[in-house]
Amino acid sequence: MIRPLDKQIDARIGKPYLGFAIVGLGASIAPLDFAVNLAFPAMTEAFALSTADIRWVAVFYVITYGSLMLYCGALGDRLGHLRVFRWGLFISALGMAACALSPAYGWLLAGRVLQGIGVALTLSCAPALAMSLLAFEQRTLALSAYGAMIAAAGLMAPLLGGISMLYWGWAGVYGFRVPIVLLALLCTPWLSSRLRVQELSTPDATQPGSVQGLLLLMRRNANFAWINLESVVVQFCSFTIALSLPYALPAAGWPEIASGAMLSLWALGVLGGSGVAPLLLRHMNLQAVGNLAQGLMALGLALIGALSMAQAWPLMALALLLQGLGLGVFQVVYADKVVATLSDSARGLSGSLTLVTRTVGIVAAALIWLWLMEMLQNQALSQGASKTEAIWAGTIGLLPWAAGIAIVLAALSFWRRA
Repeated sequence: MIRPLDKQIDARIGKPYLGFAIVGLGASIAPLDFAVNLAFPAMTEAFALSTADIRWVAVFYVITYGSLMLYCGALGDRLGHLRVFRWGLFISALGMAACALSPAYGWLLAGRVLQGIGVALTLSCAPALAMSLLAFEQRTLALSAYGAMIAAAGLMAPLLGGISMLYWGWAGVYGFRVPIVLLALLCTPWLSSRLRVQELSTPDATQPGSVQGLLLLMRRNANFAWINLESVVVQFCSFTIALSLPYALPAAGWPEIASGAMLSLWALGVLGGSGVAPLLLRHMNLQAVGNLAQGLMALGLALIGALSMAQAWPLMALALLLQGLGLGVFQVVYADKVVATLSDSARGLSGSLTLVTRTVGIVAAALIWLWLMEMLQNQALSQGASKTEAIWAGTIGLLPWAAGIAIVLAALSFWRRA
């Protein structure tokens, strides 16, 4: 466990703001990858691909980092979080440069695998580094700051991706991140002097320090297994927004700028939720805040699903802010629960676990919700709906299903703690 830190160490650490900025800058490579979606049409044309073939750009990347994340977190606990973080930044820079300079589609996919390796190394240790910037009892504040930085990067991704494509074409969505990664890498020596060094921690032999030990803990500890299942389901339900709105709003006649603004409001809600979580936890216990967050998420999904094509935008904006706010709060609460369950010497493993559950939820959402979307659209067309009406029915029609699942999850979570 971490031993009390004396005043000399606190004086050496000083203000942690720049340290958070460096960690956030390095970790931003993952949420900034949302910019790649903007380049799919251009990449399809540049490499003469079918529309279906472009999905491998996402699949190769997600499968690579998703499968390696837990192992990289455990590696960070053994070799040092900052060391693994640096490796990840270096490999990420190589991977993104390889993608931007790819002469053929196969090279692009190879670059995406390399990028996935770098992201797994970087993100698995970034939460542990963020927590190491503050005292142990301030871990919730550290996790909140880290979550806010990730949300802010996701908010900026479409804007930065669009600007980069104006100047460098599809390659810009990879190229603009290379200087960001290199800047973070160059700043890591300063970050090293600001960390509450890992030598202050000693391994706890009673806690899992490997992926196998983590899986064994889930089998033996029902509550720990449940909170991770909660995260998977929350991400599964919330991702309906990212899947449905890019199709639904243009079909309803919304301009591209207005559609993008709506999605930005959702990201802004996530950012706000990450920041407000510590304030809520000053007045409520962890479980109560988690229940509140799940309630807000379910309410937001239900409100969006109840809207018609003709209804005014303020209702959509309010619903997206509510859902994003609940999601941001939940992610901080969930990360805090995971860190509190595992030992202090397994912070890399705990941080990577939070990312793995998110990835599992999103991948499951992409498979299941897209299938349901197509079924609902076909059903609407068979009933005489126009093409735009069918698109709305198939996309916004996902939200009541997601809201129902979220409500059931919230009720079960409350019942388990009652």
